Amino acid sequence: MSDHNEPSDEGLAPEEKLGKMRGVDSDPLVGLQPEMELMTQDWYDRFDEVFVQTKTDSEDYRNQYLLAFREWKEHMAQFDRHETLPSVTQVDLFIRKSLKTQSAGVVKTKIRYIREVYAWMQEEDSFPHPTNHDPFLKALKRNKKALTSSDADDFPVLDLEDVQRKVHEITNIAERAAIVFQLKTGIRSTELCNILFSDIKIANHEVMNHYEPLGIGSDSILDDKQNVVYIPRDKVRQGNKRKCPTVIPLDDETRAVLIDYLLIRPDNGDGHVFLTKKGKPLDKGSLQVFWNNNWRPEYEYDEDDEYRSISPHFARHWMSTWFRSRKSWNEPWVQYLRGDKMGPDIGTKRSAMHRYVHAYFGDIEERYEDDIFPLGIL
Repeated sequence: MSDHNEPSDEGLAPEEKLGKMRGVDSDPLVGLQPEMELMTQDWYDRFDEVFVQTKTDSEDYRNQYLLAFREWKEHMAQFDRHETLPSVTQVDLFIRKSLKTQSAGVVKTKIRYIREVYAWMQEEDSFPHPTNHDPFLKALKRNKKALTSSDADDFPVLDLEDVQRKVHEITNIAERAAIVFQLKTGIRSTELCNILFSDIKIANHEVMNHYEPLGIGSDSILDDKQNVVYIPRDKVRQGNKRKCPTVIPLDDETRAVLIDYLLIRPDNGDGHVFLTKKGKPLDKGSLQVFWNNNWRPEYEYDEDDEYRSISPHFARHWMSTWFRSRKSWNEPWVQYLRGDKMGPDIGTKRSAMHRYVHAYFGDIEERYEDDIFPLGIL
């Protein structure tokens, strides 16, 4: 193989020419080739085995990594260069070639996946990759404008009948429970994945008794409340993004699909409410697959379309729009449900958090039951 796509000196940027004249190597990875050739190991396969497969049970999510790795290895095969030691120019060529057939968002995601392997090698002392040089970051900076996504900002405007129809089409019990839960509560994907049994309380003796060993409904903030979920704020539960704690009512439909799921949920002692098929805590990638399975391709759009594809974040958008526009709720109530509005001293004093939640929950509890949209699944 030859470096036929590498620039000649005439094609170098002025700063690169100056560096070359001063003897400063702008490509410090080229000399590491012999060390990486000591083993005939596919390090992308190794990364998949050690990290990707242990991070998610979602085959679709894993396949996104594998596709990026495959395209990258095919690209690097044309150069006389180890595929984990690219030059900035080689990364730049990959980006520009990919942008001819793929959206900016897709290309950025693929670079992120490929770069994870390089970052792993920077962190591991076993590899020679220097910590002060990253060809992927430099190439991303070069292509910042080209990689600026032109994706639409708005979801399609769906009628309630459209949402009802899509929910009726969901046959998988776990997927239905997660999607209905998000639609009705408007919580973020990470917040759904983070729900523990201590955070929920349901008026169902069979469920409460079965999950009592896992502490169902045991958080003191749920005292004197029934049929609710507690979503802690960001400083209390890592991964949550809301700025205030929220207790959200669970209506009849949400409880029904949740109970259906909890009665078949894997019994493995894990404290997370939502699990994957293999019994691991649900992650964002697997939740995205739930939505893809049931909303796409009908609500999947290209980058040139008017709308963005429906994703889990649609639930938060839908819930907020429903209460604001269709039920004319006042802004503080919607902010409370979304976890946007901060109360005094929230996060510093437990008593203040209880007072804050109690005040707003009292305001919205009955109104929520009256105004939440029906999905017609009972």
